[in-house]
Amino acid sequence: MTASAAFRGRKRAAPASRLRRLAPLAPAFLLFVPAPASAQFAGSLGLDSDYRLRGYSLTDNDPALSAQVTYDHSSGLYFSFSALAELGQPTRLLGVIGNAGYAKRLSQHVTVEGGVIRSQIRSASQYDAGYKYTEVYAGAFVGPVSGRIYYSPDYRFGGQSTLYGELETGFEPSPDWRLSGHVGMLTYLNSSYFYQSGETQRDWRLGLAREFGRLEIHAALSGGAPSEYHGLRVHRKVAFTVGSSLSF
Repeated sequence: MTASAAFRGRKRAAPASRLRRLAPLAPAFLLFVPAPASAQFAGSLGLDSDYRLRGYSLTDNDPALSAQVTYDHSSGLYFSFSALAELGQPTRLLGVIGNAGYAKRLSQHVTVEGGVIRSQIRSASQYDAGYKYTEVYAGAFVGPVSGRIYYSPDYRFGGQSTLYGELETGFEPSPDWRLSGHVGMLTYLNSSYFYQSGETQRDWRLGLAREFGRLEIHAALSGGAPSEYHGLRVHRKVAFTVGSSLSF
């Protein structure tokens, strides 16, 4: 799974944008740790054996190249712009994602946030529809645990609405090493296509990352259920992925 930028750890203050990239094209091993942020830009480049989101591959199980630029303002406003390319036959740009939000620290250990994401990702496979939809979200960071709820009125198709909830956590067993975990569930509120209203889909991920300054090497085991996940073809339930990322 994924990769874009390295988690910088509690011992170094991370830009707020790095704490919000669980949005599509987010790194798999990001721990949401609130940190003070002044106005600043940040960026990352990632190379992965596959780019997986919510239990399914955005690159049709091909390697992926990703890039992201973020901006954090001291007021709590943040913005990010991400791009994803499939390194297959042929190599091609699949699309972009924009994210805008606001975060408010309530205490040393509690931060709340909200925002909107627009995804414009075409399918890497002729058998699937693209990933073009809008989501609004609200979330909170409480100590080492973060949670978000997303609502989409047009999840991949017009007239198809969904709710997605997720929980993330992580810790450093030793300096520059990070273990992370994620669970999520998608519920269809209204659908006239592949799924019935009330149908749910689940995903999970376990990740391990090692940081070398601005370079991160990572691996993840992830999966989703049921097997016919998001569309017209069967996706792998469980996948092991590796990758690296460089932050700047």
